[in-house]
Amino acid sequence: MMELKKYTLAGLAVSILTLALLGGCANSSNPAAPISTSSGLPTSSSSGFIGYGVVEDIEAIKASDDDNHITGLLIGGAVGGLLGHQVGSGKGQAAATVAGAVGGAVAGREIEKRIQAANREGHRVRVRLSNGTIYTVTQSSVSDIKIGDRVRVDNDHVSHADQ
Repeated sequence: MMELKKYTLAGLAVSILTLALLGGCANSSNPAAPISTSSGLPTSSSSGFIGYGVVEDIEAIKASDDDNHITGLLIGGAVGGLLGHQVGSGKGQAAATVAGAVGGAVAGREIEKRIQAANREGHRVRVRLSNGTIYTVTQSSVSDIKIGDRVRVDNDHVSHADQ
């Protein structure tokens, strides 16, 4: 009985740790929001307004990802195997461990696929601001913005200046 409690507590600890790690991978941001930003300007303004400028370059980028989704497969398989091991005893326990590992691997691979699909593509937009400074923003969509357009950079997002 004491051994069962030890395995149950270990399984619970692993489950909580895994959920915490996977929760950190989730993308809860707005898909229209910037993926990342780099600039030489300070962005300490409380409104997030950077300035007006002209688009000098737009580059389509693709985030690197694991096409085989191995990470999700391995983490899911390990967690599933540990949870499955908590069920039954003897040959039943071995079968539950295998079933848990397979189910967890499939679920982990699917979760990783969905996370990567949400973060897959973006555009790096280089803007020459009115003061001559170059500001670069990486965002998921540029809608109808083209090179040469006058734009507003606000909250690390580029939009038409007349909006």
